[in-house]
Amino acid sequence: MQKLASPCIIGVGGVFIDDIVLPSGQTYMGQLGGGVVHALMGAAVWGERPGIVAPIGHNLPAEAGQRLSAALDTRGLVKLAIPQIRAWQLFEEDGSRRELYRVQETDPFINGLQPSQFPAEYDDAAGIYLLQGFEGIKVWRDRLKGLVLWEPLQQVMVKGARDAIGEVLGNYPIDIVSPNLLEAQTVYGEESPEVLVRAMLNDGARIAALRMGEAGSMIGDRESGGIHVIPAIPVKTIVDQTGAGNTYCGGLLWGIVSGMELKAAATVGAVSASFCLEQIGVLDPTQIEATERDRRFEQLFRQTLID
Repeated sequence: MQKLASPCIIGVGGVFIDDIVLPSGQTYMGQLGGGVVHALMGAAVWGERPGIVAPIGHNLPAEAGQRLSAALDTRGLVKLAIPQIRAWQLFEEDGSRRELYRVQETDPFINGLQPSQFPAEYDDAAGIYLLQGFEGIKVWRDRLKGLVLWEPLQQVMVKGARDAIGEVLGNYPIDIVSPNLLEAQTVYGEESPEVLVRAMLNDGARIAALRMGEAGSMIGDRESGGIHVIPAIPVKTIVDQTGAGNTYCGGLLWGIVSGMELKAAATVGAVSASFCLEQIGVLDPTQIEATERDRRFEQLFRQTLID
């Protein structure tokens, strides 16, 4: 039997089922979710078929499993003998979100699998998305060969965590780190976005990408010292904000692995995120027209060149 090639991009995290409640009271129950799933779909928009390394519960809904298999290489999924994690995603008018778990056993899904469970078939991946806390990233980094994008778990991005994130960025080869603005300000203080990006670069990240919601993103690299602002793509109707930041990370990682310079790669991330905002839950790459994808990229990239 012919050995299947390793996907170019791998994501490590957890598969969730989300029950989404919007500020209007509108609910969308039983949606496929999880930061790693959102991120990998952001890469899949660009014709990629990423691999996923994550635990799933014994009762993962069949529809969710079918969606995963349709867009992703699922050789890295591990079924656990516990109920699938499910969570309320409660959005407020100001865009903030609260996550309330609906099952008792959550740690296996939040912390994810162990490096020993990483399939050897994935070893040749060029890029890896990691949704991990401080201890998790330390354990995982030594196992991985490719370029790593680390999105810190929101649970660890708290006041007093500056030394912890500095230890990770300073002592482990993190190629790209990407928190959102609120998380970065919680850890580093109420600083401007540029100060936050430079702080992460000074702490040891090779590239820092700060996600700023409707204000877009700011990305910089340590080698050149350059900082770039990438506007968000305006969409006619924002249907659901869940996972847009994760989706940006997946697109960004695909862009960098593909050899794009920072502005172009971050533009790819912005395009992926824009499609996520227009769909409920995890975006469906099969619903994205390549012509519209490329149009959004070209339009935004031209704008970044002018700016």
